[in-house]
Amino acid sequence: MRYTLLIMALFCFYFLNGQTCEEAKKANYACSFSKPAYNQEKALHQIYDQRFVHINIEANDSNTYIVNTVTYKLRSRQDTIHAVYFEFSPTFIMDSIDINGITSSYYYSNDTVIVYPGIPIYPYTDFWVSISYHGYSTTGGSTRGITNTYSSQYNQHITWSLSESFHLKDWLPCKQDLTDKLDSAWIFITVDSTCKAGSEGVLTAITPMPNGKMRYEWKEHHAIVYYLLSIAVGKYINYEIYAHLPGMSDSLRIMNYIYANPQCLLDNKTDIDRTVNFLQIYSDKFGLYPFHDEKYGHSLVPLGGGMEHQTMTSLGSFVHYLVAHEMAHAWFGDYVTCASWQDIWINEGFASYGEYIASQNYFNQETADITMRHFQWQARIEPEGSIYVPFEVAWDENRIFNGNLSYKKGACLIHMMRYLCNNDTLFFNTLKLLLQTYKDSVMTGADVRNLFESYTDIDFHPLFDQYYYGKGYPIYNISWRQDSTSTGWNDVTIHIDQRGSSSDNNLFTTPLPFQIIFANHHDTLVKLIPNQNSQTFSVYIQNSKIDTIRFDPQNWILDSLESMVYVNPLSDDEQLWNIYPNPAKDHVTINAFTMNKPVTVELYSISQQCLLQQSINHFPCTIELPSSVKSGVYTLKMYNASHIYLKKIVILKNE
Repeated sequence: MRYTLLIMALFCFYFLNGQTCEEAKKANYACSFSKPAYNQEKALHQIYDQRFVHINIEANDSNTYIVNTVTYKLRSRQDTIHAVYFEFSPTFIMDSIDINGITSSYYYSNDTVIVYPGIPIYPYTDFWVSISYHGYSTTGGSTRGITNTYSSQYNQHITWSLSESFHLKDWLPCKQDLTDKLDSAWIFITVDSTCKAGSEGVLTAITPMPNGKMRYEWKEHHAIVYYLLSIAVGKYINYEIYAHLPGMSDSLRIMNYIYANPQCLLDNKTDIDRTVNFLQIYSDKFGLYPFHDEKYGHSLVPLGGGMEHQTMTSLGSFVHYLVAHEMAHAWFGDYVTCASWQDIWINEGFASYGEYIASQNYFNQETADITMRHFQWQARIEPEGSIYVPFEVAWDENRIFNGNLSYKKGACLIHMMRYLCNNDTLFFNTLKLLLQTYKDSVMTGADVRNLFESYTDIDFHPLFDQYYYGKGYPIYNISWRQDSTSTGWNDVTIHIDQRGSSSDNNLFTTPLPFQIIFANHHDTLVKLIPNQNSQTFSVYIQNSKIDTIRFDPQNWILDSLESMVYVNPLSDDEQLWNIYPNPAKDHVTINAFTMNKPVTVELYSISQQCLLQQSINHFPCTIELPSSVKSGVYTLKMYNASHIYLKKIVILKNE
């Protein structure tokens, strides 16, 4: 309890001493830990670094009973260690625990194992902890921890693990800290001879064991974050294919553990074979597949989606967008991992954007456009949501893995980053640099933004403030007109009104693309940068009649377009409507000649505050001005479903 109070006191200190919003967010990366570790045990967590883990587990395809010995190589930090803390669900029977081969006393209860070494462990010393136990794993929720499920389609029972985000503890004593990756891992899985067992890294041996069992010996030589450690046990067959990736002298093995039912391969072979194409696309766009010296693979499990277990994804099916999503995690999530669950966008936003990239490069642009429109539709379901996970819900898995925000709105943000780069070579080279800079480590959303800014010389702060940390998206009402004179067609006027879907975030300043299409079928693209909620732009046109204007024709921007209105051109605006008197004092009279009724009239101050709104059903119509209106220049706006008209008026009061 002492440590909890200290942490909360520091938390309050940051906010009460003028810390910036972003600095405060960085200060709250305690949620790189699981929730149980965010109390007094957190201090025990931080006194050592993880180096290596050897999991030697026995499992079956019938239930969640396991027998396991896990051995960690750890390194003490600056303090002498008198106790070593792990998280571990209290559902197992403990057989033995030792440190450096010497039997140790321990405390085991309430999701906690604390091991007491016989002699102190001095600073900067490597030491080994070995824990043996057995029992039934209880899941940490739906398909979390170790699960045994059944595929009725292929008549297969599978035992498999899914530990993201806080559920490695449900089957393995562990340190659940995103920022402390293991340098390497061995996962040895003993199963009945009728089964196979899939996991991370390279399958170095299949060793016969007593009682007709076989041990699958997987060795992962790359850094790995805790929640990617996994097992999958079942009556599998291995369907192998190979990919030729640029930069590799040899082929990459793709191992696919699929159900030992002949129909399973018949049903899925075409989709599995597509894996080769996706690996080639991502290696071109992101850089060579990070684990090319090991393998890529899949373990089929009865699951509604997938889980990006390093080098061997667990999949419920081989549908193309799911395969593409989980594969993109090899770069974003596995190779580089979010530094905090608040920045889960690093994992899920980029993996979702991988779906778009796969659609664009394997299928066609039309398919990719459909994909992006669907992402934007999903993001709009959450008008009050930010991509960044607020600290107060940073342990809520429903919020962390909100598909509309962390996944699809996250992908929309990356799409807008690509748009602002305005150069695909620049965009993808920056992604490659990002991955190389943070490889085998962790990064935050701010890290992404800062590297993009330094490499592209583009200011991404507004985009991140408005879309990443900010809530919702902009809603636009747009009108345009082009008047003619005796000498030809004039410049086009485009008026943009915007508001936020959330009242907490009302101004978005992303440059907006407009495609101007002329009567002669030529076209041009212009970008307008709004910095007010109501703003009029004049675009130079060299004596050409405009046929139509399309807003954001390539669907780059996450927004909602409520209306796009064409205003009739007139050589003399006064022939359309009159306002008198102007200057006015207490009232104005409006007379219009060509507008269908009813219409709405609004009065705006110079700061774009709406001071009056009134519906008109007849002309002429006299409107009383609010007594609170002061002397000054105002904008009168009159509109209906097909037209919008604006006019400046002057109000003079006896003040």
